[in-house]
Amino acid sequence: MILVVLVNYNSTGHTLACVASLRAHTRPGTAYQVMVVDNASAPAERDALQALAAYPEVEVCYSALNLGFAGGNMLGFRTATATRRPTHVFLLNNDTLLRTDCLTELADLLTTRPEIGLAAPQMFGPEGQWLESYGFFPTLGDKLLGRALCRALGLGYHPPRPARAARQPYPADMVTGAAMFADAALFARIGGLDERYFLYCEEEDLAWRVWQAGRQVVVVPTSEFVHLGGRSSQPSFGLLREFYISLAYFLRKNFNPVHAEAVRWLFVVKLVFRARRGRQYLRLARFLAQGAPMAASIRPTAASLPESLSK
Repeated sequence: MILVVLVNYNSTGHTLACVASLRAHTRPGTAYQVMVVDNASAPAERDALQALAAYPEVEVCYSALNLGFAGGNMLGFRTATATRRPTHVFLLNNDTLLRTDCLTELADLLTTRPEIGLAAPQMFGPEGQWLESYGFFPTLGDKLLGRALCRALGLGYHPPRPARAARQPYPADMVTGAAMFADAALFARIGGLDERYFLYCEEEDLAWRVWQAGRQVVVVPTSEFVHLGGRSSQPSFGLLREFYISLAYFLRKNFNPVHAEAVRWLFVVKLVFRARRGRQYLRLARFLAQGAPMAASIRPTAASLPESLSK
């Protein structure tokens, strides 16, 4: 059985459309359960989720606080696995629509190729444009040498060229957080998403731990989904600062101290050069130079965030 977790935050229309796309594109013989987590939405948005009661495969749980991306997904995972044992878990943004039968294909892939622990379908934008479904770890090699040289030296996991022409699954450092399909036993064993992250870097951290556990992270080009994406043209200073809080935590957690400090200061320098585009980048550089402590996170006032929590 496949467990699909959707986090809803004041975007019930997206959630209802996402569930409809799951029902439309999933083969009737594929067993799956959808756990929708309401992350402290406004009352009207919360009430609108009652429409999901018509679907026996969908369950809704409610949080009194906005737990963020990782916290919301983990609440859904814990709630669902208290009474059932899924073989796979699909962490899917609610502002997504399937274009193919992702559940069946990804489950078959991970079952027949147990060396794969985490996979993502190919992502497309709302106008049908191909989008990168992968990313790169913020390593010292990546930041100093550049990706072309890292590829030539065999450092990290780089997609084929051109990635958009690939038809077979290919490895990548990390995959998009908008649609992460994992072996459920592995996901539980490595601790799932780290809930100390509030908004950013959860997918980097999860992929890092999957690779560290000896399993592969791949993109599956023949499985497709649309990511409608956030509509904010420019993130607020608070959200930009939150990214660097998460980045600094990721570096401290996963890299040795020398490596982590070197990468952090490279980001500081990059922000200083970017300050020509706005004073907020100089403020961010100063904040990151001071360590970007977790205590400065916007988490305590998360319920008042105006922006979408989608990846």
